[in-house]
Amino acid sequence: MRVAFLVGNDLTSHLIVGRVLDDVLRAGHTPYVCYTHQPPNPRAEPELRELFTYERTLLNSCVYPYLDSLPAPLHGALLSPAGIAKLYRDKVVVRVVEDVNAPDFIDYLAAENVRVGFSVRCYQKFRAPLIDHFRPEPDAPALFANLHPGILPRYRGVLTFARSMLHGEREAGFTLHRVNEDWDAGGVIALSTGPLDYGSSVLENMAGQRDRAAGLLLDAIGTAAADGDWTDLPQDPEAAGYYSHLRRADLDALHREGVELFRHRPVIDLLTGAYTPPGSPERFELGGILAGITSRRPQTAALPG
Repeated sequence: MRVAFLVGNDLTSHLIVGRVLDDVLRAGHTPYVCYTHQPPNPRAEPELRELFTYERTLLNSCVYPYLDSLPAPLHGALLSPAGIAKLYRDKVVVRVVEDVNAPDFIDYLAAENVRVGFSVRCYQKFRAPLIDHFRPEPDAPALFANLHPGILPRYRGVLTFARSMLHGEREAGFTLHRVNEDWDAGGVIALSTGPLDYGSSVLENMAGQRDRAAGLLLDAIGTAAADGDWTDLPQDPEAAGYYSHLRRADLDALHREGVELFRHRPVIDLLTGAYTPPGSPERFELGGILAGITSRRPQTAALPG
């Protein structure tokens, strides 16, 4: 079975997809890893711009170029997109996709016979032609699911782990749901939750559930291969809550509650721990590079490191 992963450019998504690749290959499937890009919002609040740097820019502009400068991919660690393409040549297809709704991309999926798809924090609105491509028959449900970081239907939208912590929830989690043309509204296929740690940041809590999230993907891939479909439950619209980007009042409330969006040292530890082997000279070198870069960045008053 050929499986497409439409992947955002953030750290948690890359950790999840990197975690599932070997298992997908061992099951005899072919992954098509399609990386997408979310640009920074220059009008976002300073804390959100800084989060973007730590969640996306450090990975894509610092970690991956460092890994790609090495003579060979590092075994025992996650890989950059280029490293995946090199190490898994002829086993994993790696692409960069600007617009997942573009007709030429949908035509490519059809030509390659890729009929099962997963969005992993791909921040693009999915349109009918792409969704219809994943329907086994014209009126059948699409074999296209979104891995949403939030418990549905209560926490639709963005940065829902931050919303959960702002509301004092005991748990947060990931929901795998069918994709339709509404945001986060398709039937729920599976849900995984874990306790929230208020001594850690929002980003740490979300990334800390990456293995649970990867398990949802692997279970769904196995079910699709065995049964050709998923069982899902409709979301209750009366229980739905949708949250847009955090605004100034929300960020101030998080600060008053002592909830940090990220902490710079744990992000560095997460990056080096995921992408370099334990005790390796590369881990030491990459850690030094990231520490040097982040030490030169001004820290926002609302989010002490």
